[in-house]
Amino acid sequence: MIKEKFYRIMEGICPVELEEDWDNCGIQINTEFQDVERVLVALEITDAVIDEAIERDADMIITHHPLIFGGLHNVDNRNITGKYINRLIRTGISVYSCHTSFDTMEGGNNDHFGEVLGLNDVEPFESGNRFCRKGVTPMEISFQEFIYQAAEALGVSVRFFSATGDLERKICTVGWCTGSGAEFMREAVDEGCDLYITGDLKYHDAQNARAMDLCVLDAGHYGTEKIFVDNMAEILSRKTNCEILKTKIDINPFV
Repeated sequence: MIKEKFYRIMEGICPVELEEDWDNCGIQINTEFQDVERVLVALEITDAVIDEAIERDADMIITHHPLIFGGLHNVDNRNITGKYINRLIRTGISVYSCHTSFDTMEGGNNDHFGEVLGLNDVEPFESGNRFCRKGVTPMEISFQEFIYQAAEALGVSVRFFSATGDLERKICTVGWCTGSGAEFMREAVDEGCDLYITGDLKYHDAQNARAMDLCVLDAGHYGTEKIFVDNMAEILSRKTNCEILKTKIDINPFV
């Protein structure tokens, strides 16, 4: 497939205008090669992902997390991002990222998260928050039971989870924001959620959750967003005639 056609398809799937002002979705690296035949889908660029793309002869990597973020003043091989950029350009691999645009879009990360957890009646928050979703458990379940079911559904060890709240509380309505979304806890309370799930919870966030009498599960930034790979790969398989490869790199940076 001609690369420009592939970019148009990507823009149709995940319009860049859906991104937040601070974000950097879309083309990260556009090499001189004009055709796209094999596309590797990964959460983010790492040396291991670049090695995999080379080994599997991919000419495009689609990531959730942008490679270039927060302003790039130079490409210096002595820093991590600069090293990645140099490796990718040398090997002729282009990179395209779908970050907050994919978090907020219909069928994106947050919609898919509810499907993975087996929740019913998934819908956006009534407040109009573009990121958050809520859904209903198939049956009432204790917070503790939910934690273990979520770990199994997400394919993440429960030891990477942190939780605050009454473990015996019965859970019915669940709200969430994949990635990092502690700032939306108050909205979750206002939406009638018994439980709120996100990643990157800090100490004072947990204290605030307890003060609001809200059960909160920190399933990890990685744990809530690794679902991107399966979801995006399935979408690309339907929308393009390229060979779509799902990364085999499944490494939580925490140990």
